[in-house]
This record gives sequence, structure tokens and C-alpha cells, in this order.
Amino acid sequence: MNQEQDNPMTPAVTRKRLRMTDGLRSAIPLVVAILAIAIVASMRSPVFLTIPNAQNLLEQISILGVVAVGMTFLMIGGQIDLSVGSAATVVTIVIAKLVTGGMVLWLSCVIGIGVGVAIGVLIGVLVAVTRVAPFILTLGMLSVLASVALIMSEQQPIPIGLNLAWLSVAKPLGIPISFYVFGSALFLGGAILRYTRLGRSAYAIGANEEASFISGIPVKAVKVGLFALNGVMVGVAGLLLVARLGSGDPSAGIGLELQAIAAVVLGGASLAGGRGWMTGTFLGVLLLGLISNSLTITGVASFYQQAVLGLVLIVAVVGTAMLDRQRAANRSLRQLLGLSRS
Repeated sequence: MNQEQDNPMTPAVTRKRLRMTDGLRSAIPLVVAILAIAIVASMRSPVFLTIPNAQNLLEQISILGVVAVGMTFLMIGGQIDLSVGSAATVVTIVIAKLVTGGMVLWLSCVIGIGVGVAIGVLIGVLVAVTRVAPFILTLGMLSVLASVALIMSEQQPIPIGLNLAWLSVAKPLGIPISFYVFGSALFLGGAILRYTRLGRSAYAIGANEEASFISGIPVKAVKVGLFALNGVMVGVAGLLLVARLGSGDPSAGIGLELQAIAAVVLGGASLAGGRGWMTGTFLGVLLLGLISNSLTITGVASFYQQAVLGLVLIVAVVGTAMLDRQRAANRSLRQLLGLSRS
């Protein structure tokens, strides 16, 4: 029998419990905030607790949630992508142009998602080969892809009629299909992070890239893989966007990148990498969705909503920085106690 598994006091088991504790610490404030907002919103508006509003909330958070799943992969690996909103917009334009051009619907959707994957792989290769900071590179890609979307669409939405309406209208068991897609992305994302070499390597690279390289982890390949996964999520999000809007819109994905980063950071991920989990991402997405939904049904103007979301992002980043310092202090203490080695 494995004595390390049997002995609850071994360093490996202790580290695992410490990681679980970190996750719970980041989740508890989110759950409290979600409950508090739900209670206040239900008191302020009788519409909040209705089934139609709940369905609308689930549909609203699904697109952001799918993008946030991809962003979680990247941030765990110490990467970031500021171009996801523009990339999702390009996907909506591609799908709309193919559908209106007479291509078979399912093939148009596959090609659209493929465009998202291709963009992700391109960014991943550039980051891995040139070692340019992904923040700067993807900031440039944001502008490039936004321009591509405007050029392709001639600055006008491209209607697709009711071709993908079922993705937005159908609600099996009262739950929007888009939320099933989001849930599937969360489940698969969590499985990849926990059970695959790519997921474990992402945590290692995010925590210490140089040590990961020395230990034999193919750092460049892992980075490309993470950006490719992010590209898949961007492609799926673009498909959901065009289904919801009924058109390829050159402004469809504006702001998605900042909301996705905010959701992932709220969920406990670190901007420095090496930490994050899909459950936390779900809670972060749900919190942002509740804030937006509750402000809307209580009649708060949209420009105030943007200010509130901006403040939430600031609080999330500052809180994460404080937690990172605390964890660094705890890690140093554990090293002194001899818990850093198995």
C-alpha cells in the first residue's frame, strides 16, 4: 500500500489540502456575494425570481462563460489573451457570410469554430516562438481582428434569418441550450486540467516556467495547446453569439475580454499564473451575470452598469494581489517547515 496516501500528515497530502483550502477561500466570498445580490434584487424587483428572468440570466452568462473557460486555461498557464472579443466577432462574421452565401449550415458552423481555433494557434505559435509578452501581442491582435471584422462585414450586421434560432430559442427542461454548452465546456475543461498532462503542465508552467523547462515539460507545445483550447472556446462563443443575435455583427464581442478576465480572477485565478479552477470561474461568471441582470431589472442605466463592472474588476485584481502576497508568505513558511518536498 502507498504509505504517503495512507498517512494524512505526509507533505504531498498536506500540499493537496492546502490547495483545496485556497480554492474554498476564494469560493466562499463569491457564494456570499451571489446570495446577497440575489436577495437584494428579489426585494427590489418581483421580476427577479421569475422563470423567464432565470432563463434569460442563464443565456446571458453562457457566452461569457464559454470565453471564460478558455481564459482560465491561459491564465493558469501564465498567459492571457486580450483579443478573444474581437476573435469571437470575426467568427460571427465568417459564419454569417458562409450561411448567406449558401453553404450548408453545419459546415458553416464548423468552419467558423475552425477560424477561432486557427486564430488561437497563430497567437500561441507567435507567443511560443518569439517569446513576446502575450499581453502586448494580443492587444495588437485585438485591433487587427476588430479591423478584419469591420472590413469583412462592411461595417454592417449580416442577418442570417432563423437559421440558428433554435440555439437561442430551444430550452430543453426549461434550460437554454447555450447553458448546456457552457456546462459542457466547464466539465471538459475541469477534466483536462485535472486528468491530462496538458492540464498539469499548465499549472507547472504558470507557477515557474524555467523550472518546468528544466524538468522536461515542452513549454512551447503546452503554450500552443493552451491557446488552441482557448481558440476552440472563442469559436463556440462566436457560434452562440451569431445564434443569439441572428446576425454576424462587427460589434458583437466588444468587452468580452475584460469581462472574461474579471470572471476568472474573481474565481480565484492568479494573473501571475499557476492557480485557477473551473468551479471558481463558474462562480465568477455567475456573479458578473447577476450584477448585470439585477441592475437591468431594477432600471439602472447602462453607463452605470459599466462603472459597476469596472469597479468589480478593480476589486478582483486588488484582492488577488493581496491574496498572492499572503500565499507567498504561507509558502515561505511551509518551506521553512519542510513541507515543500515530498
